[in-house]
Amino acid sequence: MIITRPRRPQLRLGYEMNAHPARRLSDLRAALDRFTAPVAARVAGDRPFGIVPHIGEGLSRELASPRVRRELRDELAARGLFPFSVNAFPLQDFHARRVKEQVYLPSWAHHRRADLTSRIAEQLADLLPPGEAATISTLGGAYRPTGHTPGRLRRMATNYLRTVVRLVELERRQGVDITLAAEPEPDTTFEVAEDVTSFLEEHLLPTAAKILPGALGIPRSAVPELLRRKFAVNLDVCHAAVMFRDPVEEWRRLEGAGLRVAKLHLTNALSLRRPAEKPEALAELLGYREPRYLHQTVGRRRDGSLWRGADLAALARAGGSLEELEEVRVHFHVPLSRARLGSLRTTRREAAAALEHALRHSDPPHLVIETYTWPYFTRKAGSRSEARQALVDGIVKEFRWVTEEVGL
Repeated sequence: MIITRPRRPQLRLGYEMNAHPARRLSDLRAALDRFTAPVAARVAGDRPFGIVPHIGEGLSRELASPRVRRELRDELAARGLFPFSVNAFPLQDFHARRVKEQVYLPSWAHHRRADLTSRIAEQLADLLPPGEAATISTLGGAYRPTGHTPGRLRRMATNYLRTVVRLVELERRQGVDITLAAEPEPDTTFEVAEDVTSFLEEHLLPTAAKILPGALGIPRSAVPELLRRKFAVNLDVCHAAVMFRDPVEEWRRLEGAGLRVAKLHLTNALSLRRPAEKPEALAELLGYREPRYLHQTVGRRRDGSLWRGADLAALARAGGSLEELEEVRVHFHVPLSRARLGSLRTTRREAAAALEHALRHSDPPHLVIETYTWPYFTRKAGSRSEARQALVDGIVKEFRWVTEEVGL
């Protein structure tokens, strides 16, 4: 939805449609019918409603046809829907029985990630309304356990720049402004702001100075500003909170290095304080283990150092390490409408702080609600129709929390 404020920049607010399967165009249309249209009717009425579809490799194959893109663009316009952002982080089936580490494939160290992302950008360009700027959120490098060497980082820089070149060419050819927004996440190349800023300074800018002038016919002096427009960050509040990072401070670190936050994921993580003292609450937290997604788990010790677990199951094996932890946080995206879930807290305070900072910003990012774990929360809702209604109701509650924070 479009939020208009007196004497302030307009805001774009939507929700990540990776909450719904999107293997094929038929999946996308079903999601629009069953979920997005009912949500839009309740939160936006008859006003235009921005959408944030998930476009991976499968859906992108169907969108390769210009005719299909034209039909989809016209269909969206007739519904009063417009895409202002796309989630191209997961390129494989995000609703497969087991996703886990597969969500990071291919990495930005492989040219296929650049090729697929560039293709998705070209398809998005044909879906955009005239004059609408867009963002594409993507993986921040790679899954760290697969390699974090200087050579691998240089390959990532080269592949990011291949997509940047395509984005500039799209802008020149079609007049569409699309920005690539890399998303920091625990256990990826970009975990925290310093990872992104060091990558920019040590790899991306030096490589860009060699590639972009010849590829785009620009002087070397124009490279930093061009990169700032076309390569940005998608700041996910859940991810920052899991790493015990203040999202507003992360934002300031990024901007201090010349990076924009072009997209803001408003979302909560799970939190439990003093887990060793609360066995029942700990059991409740461990009950969130599930086979589909990775739920990186981080604990903060009394001295401020961090205990790390690659998945929530690691917490069950922590043993005596639990005694050292003041708080543990889990990468499990939970609804913004909830400050507590049973005995557990959420990190909604961090989400509220990030949103408040965005509202004050002279160049606010795209605001996107990103709770993709709704199948987990609606699994006991009853019939299929009851589960669908529970999902719609849940997303509407998230929108209402955000709009109340905005002051609408």
